[in-house]
Amino acid sequence: MKPDFETLYETYYDKIYQYAYSILLNRENAEDVVSDTFFAAYAAYGRYDPKIASPATWLTRIAHNKAIDLVKSPAYRRTEQLDESFDAGAPDNMTEQAEKNDIILRLYAKLTKAEREFLNLRYVMELTDPEIAALYNLPVKTINKRYQRLLARCRELLDEKNAALKNKKLKK
Repeated sequence: MKPDFETLYETYYDKIYQYAYSILLNRENAEDVVSDTFFAAYAAYGRYDPKIASPATWLTRIAHNKAIDLVKSPAYRRTEQLDESFDAGAPDNMTEQAEKNDIILRLYAKLTKAEREFLNLRYVMELTDPEIAALYNLPVKTINKRYQRLLARCRELLDEKNAALKNKKLKK
C-alpha cells in the first residue's frame, strides 16, 4: 500500500538528511539536497510504485542523484573536511556518547564519499542487503562482502587511531 506523501516525508526526512550529510559533510549542502529530494519525490509521487521499490530505497536513490548532481555543479560549496590536524580537544565534562560521536566523525572523515554512502545505506537508511543490491544493481552476496571489507577497514582505522593516542599519552 502506498502511504500518503505527508507520512512519507515525516517518516524519512531525518534519515534522508543524515544520508545526504554523510555524503557531503556540510549542513547547508545536505539541507539543499533534502529539499530537492522531497520536491522531486512529490513531483514524481504519482509514478511511484511501492511494488517496485520500498519508500526508503526510492527516496535514497533520488537523494543520491541529487547529491551527485550538486557535487558536479559549479555552485557546489566545497568545505574543508576533518583531518588529523583537527583537534577539538576533549573537555573534561565530555560525555561518553559525545566522545563516541567525535570518534565516529573522525572515522567518517577518513572514508571516501562512496564508503560513507555505503555504510549509511545500512546504518542510517536501514536498507536491507537486497534493497542496497537493487540500488547498485549487484548481487546480494557482493553487497555483503563489500560491507565486510569496509567494516574491517574501519576497525583498522580505529586501531591506528588508538595506537596514535597511546603514543601521544606515553610522550607526555
